[in-house]
Amino acid sequence: MKKLLVGLACLTSGCVGYEETINEAIQVGQNQMGQVSAAPSQSESVSATRQALEKGVTVGINMLQKEGGFSQSMHRILIPAEMQKMAQFARSAGLGAQVDNFEKSLNRAAEQAMSSAMPIFKRAITQLTFQDVVTILTGPDQAATNYFRRTSEQQLLDTFKPIVAKATQQNNVGRYYNQIMTTIKPAATLAGIPIATVNLDEYVSQKASQALFTEIGKQEKLIRDNPVERSTALLQKVFGYYANRKS
Repeated sequence: MKKLLVGLACLTSGCVGYEETINEAIQVGQNQMGQVSAAPSQSESVSATRQALEKGVTVGINMLQKEGGFSQSMHRILIPAEMQKMAQFARSAGLGAQVDNFEKSLNRAAEQAMSSAMPIFKRAITQLTFQDVVTILTGPDQAATNYFRRTSEQQLLDTFKPIVAKATQQNNVGRYYNQIMTTIKPAATLAGIPIATVNLDEYVSQKASQALFTEIGKQEKLIRDNPVERSTALLQKVFGYYANRKS
């Protein structure tokens, strides 16, 4: 392990002869069958890491963008906390259906925004350096997800917001909200129920981003932990090698 760290440090600092140093440091690993497994090359490590990142992103987006991807999953977007008392009051006033439709429309807007995320992540994947690859392959379970957060989160939010705004309009978020507010606001004010103002487009964008990073993280852990999830020979070689080194 000491030699490995020395080799990586030399590599990332650009010193001469790094390939020989790192090859010496990570010559072989023992796989689970007790057989000798050669260390993957630099190009293999980069390609496998890109494959793993693209797989995680694709699976996550495909799951979340389908109808019910949010509303019928652990990522269901609830009415914002600041509006919960107002929603409860609306239900007590016989507006349960409008409240449900309002919440469903928030979730559908998030689902429809998902497809816009793919170009952002593909750009981050193509910009991956070997230093990033070393950090990901030798790092903790969330190392790849953390790379995406660092390189893409703000751009993802900026991209989501106008798309979510359009999707909320298409899904009648504003209409459902206005129906509720028009009906209950006078009575809610008399009852001392706070009428909160929430930027719903920003709220949905943040929830959508959080959900996507969670799903990418789950896929990353599966690839690291479960050989079945390594769907190509290259993934099997590279992630199998590093998994064996950690075991």
